[in-house]
Amino acid sequence: NIMASIAILLMIPLRKFFRGKMGNSAICFGWLLIALRLLIPVSLPNPLINEIRPAYVNDALIRPIAGQIKVRVVDAFFDLSEVFRRSGNHSAFVDLQRVATGVDYNGYPAMLAWIWLIGCMLVLLWFGYKNIQFRKALKRNRIGELPEELKAVYDQLCQEREVKPVPVYYVDPLPAACLVGVFRPYIVLPLTIPPQDVKSVLTHEICHLKIRDHLWGMLRLFCCAIHWFNPLVWAAALMCRTDSELRCDDRVIAPMSMSERKEYANVLVLAAARKSMPGLGVMATGMTMTGKRLQNRGLTVLTGRHTKRWLTIAFAVLASLCLVAAFCTGEWGKSIREAVEFDNSEAIHLVPEHQAREMPEDLQEWEKEI
Repeated sequence: NIMASIAILLMIPLRKFFRGKMGNSAICFGWLLIALRLLIPVSLPNPLINEIRPAYVNDALIRPIAGQIKVRVVDAFFDLSEVFRRSGNHSAFVDLQRVATGVDYNGYPAMLAWIWLIGCMLVLLWFGYKNIQFRKALKRNRIGELPEELKAVYDQLCQEREVKPVPVYYVDPLPAACLVGVFRPYIVLPLTIPPQDVKSVLTHEICHLKIRDHLWGMLRLFCCAIHWFNPLVWAAALMCRTDSELRCDDRVIAPMSMSERKEYANVLVLAAARKSMPGLGVMATGMTMTGKRLQNRGLTVLTGRHTKRWLTIAFAVLASLCLVAAFCTGEWGKSIREAVEFDNSEAIHLVPEHQAREMPEDLQEWEKEI
């Protein structure tokens, strides 16, 4: 979670200053790597990690980085309790001492683990409820399938974009078109959509299907459910959804002429006026985007992007290496406590050998006696 949070903070300036040079596909690739780190609980061995393990962590199995955090939190509570002791607030002093002891001996971490699990289940249930309600509303308001003349246009678009066709339905009321579902996706169109806009809207949803945005939505939901306590993960999910829309635009306009791009930009503006983007918890795409983001999106559609291929490749390679490094948070070989041999014939050092052994002379004598 710490590694992914650092990566999310780094992605914010990357999106702002390098989007035009790297392209939206590279930005989405960065989000994919962050999602992998969030969802895969693997810790690879790293010899450098041994150097940061605190010397006096009660739990021998705790990971080094988590051990450092635990020690710092305990120290902070103890220091704060001393402030209250000096000020004469005995009750606050006792309470903070109790909290520090609970953290130190894993009483509170066990409680927090249960809170995390309950929160995770509640968020998953909420997402499930929102999706069930959304799908029921679509099914209840379904009018029918595409007419034959539009079906031929749709099949031709799928053939041009090399996408296997999925069912398309008219729904009323429906603010805007979207791609719905994960394992059996389908496209829904509002009954009020102007006939001249149908082709552009279908092309947009077909491109969503081609780049598997319905699967990206499921990844975002799992990340938010498992890491519900981290606001950066929720912010990343929102930014990733925006970047997925922009990447879809790039796919849509790639083979288009300037007149077709103008037509597509008009459709985006009209869709934005409805403010109909599905909620983050709903596994469905949406065309809407408001404010300055819509203005930038329209300008990009009309002018295109001139990405630098070497910069895109360099980002992909560097980000992949950073992902591997983010997994390397485990100790190399045995942990310090596991490596200690409790043998009377050998000295047991209070301070591990790998750490600095600069101690006062009286402490060195005391260690020898022990």
